[in-house]
Amino acid sequence: MNKKLRLFFAGVVSLGLGLAAASCSNDDSDDLLPAPLPKEQWSKTLKGNGEELGAYPDLYVNYWEYTYRLKDHKDKVLCFKGDFPHCRYFSFSLYDDNTGDVIGGIDDKNILPDEGSENPFLKTVTGEHSFTVCVVPSSVSEQTVSRLGLRNVCRLPADIERVAVVVREYLGTSPDGSRPDEYGGTDLPAITAIDVATGRQTAVPEHVATNIDKITSQVFTQKSDENPTMPFFLAPVSRYYPNNSTAYLYARTHLQSDSVLVFSFIPAPYPTKPEEYASAVARYWSICLGSCADTRSYYSVCDKDARFVPGQPSTFVVCLKNNPHLADVRAKVDEMNQAGGQVNLFVWDSEKLNIDGKPIGEVIAVMYRNILPDASWEHSIANMLPTAYKDEAGEPIDHVTVPERQLAHLALGDYGPLGVKYATKDFLGDGGQ
Repeated sequence: MNKKLRLFFAGVVSLGLGLAAASCSNDDSDDLLPAPLPKEQWSKTLKGNGEELGAYPDLYVNYWEYTYRLKDHKDKVLCFKGDFPHCRYFSFSLYDDNTGDVIGGIDDKNILPDEGSENPFLKTVTGEHSFTVCVVPSSVSEQTVSRLGLRNVCRLPADIERVAVVVREYLGTSPDGSRPDEYGGTDLPAITAIDVATGRQTAVPEHVATNIDKITSQVFTQKSDENPTMPFFLAPVSRYYPNNSTAYLYARTHLQSDSVLVFSFIPAPYPTKPEEYASAVARYWSICLGSCADTRSYYSVCDKDARFVPGQPSTFVVCLKNNPHLADVRAKVDEMNQAGGQVNLFVWDSEKLNIDGKPIGEVIAVMYRNILPDASWEHSIANMLPTAYKDEAGEPIDHVTVPERQLAHLALGDYGPLGVKYATKDFLGDGGQ
């Protein structure tokens, strides 16, 4: 543990936020049990590529959760202190753990750094980059918040029984950016608690079992899965621990061994350094393929790894592993790339067994994800209208009333994907280009 966190756990709870050191007296600290290390306070890493989480997580994200019973601790403010991680995107999200609904949170760019530190998501930083985020029950007055000197305050509704605090990190790296790193090159934030009445440090609530790793979206068939085209819709905000800073286009289809799925569009350009984050039309994008049989994700490519040239169309080809002409499909994709194309190939193994021991199947969900999309950009998916995923009145295609706002290829033009299934023989000819 670094020196800063040693002091933090020793009871020096200045928080870097103007909270008087006297608010955490030695007498109170001596009564507390030795604090666990940050990694012991949080869950194990919930990996987007772990093939365990439902609701189609991104394969390039790591999550950590800390869940506690708010109803038993409404007299406490929780403080999460650490260093900003080295990653593309970082956030705190708060959820009602009984329902999965989002109830608050804060994105990396909006987190004020501790005194003497800087926020590396606003500009390149070489010095201190620590922060403190405070989770505050709604019953705590603004006067108390001011008296305690709290910043980066995330409020909790009064009627919530259990709160899940989730940290997200996309594309975490070592501090020098030279290699991937599960924790973004730093410790997870340390968790402490403040007694609202006394302003002094108190025991942290028990980390209780969460529902996050039990979630799954609804699994059902759709008649439109058999259609030759696969339109993309803007996903409505789900009740499955969503990232409120992300907009998704979703589509799904039944792909068989004698066909190939193709979609092309111009992806959103993405920033390559913090100085570009503020003006970026999206912080990050990815294409993610999941199984409609279990709502888990299995294949993905993100902006930095995709065949992608800003402002030019990229093509995405999906072929089943058991397609008898897979080798020819691979050769065709290589030929297209050698001719200057930007073609990305996914080989979907429909016979792969999931953690439940069942095949992931041939019905595929495709997600196009944009983090922090700029709604002022004319091609932003954030400006589309969401379409009901499925209800008693029908499927998404049955709810299209304003196609120029609901169908991506109409709403976004060249920046909006539309999937088409080709017979393999047609794809290998000219039909799939």
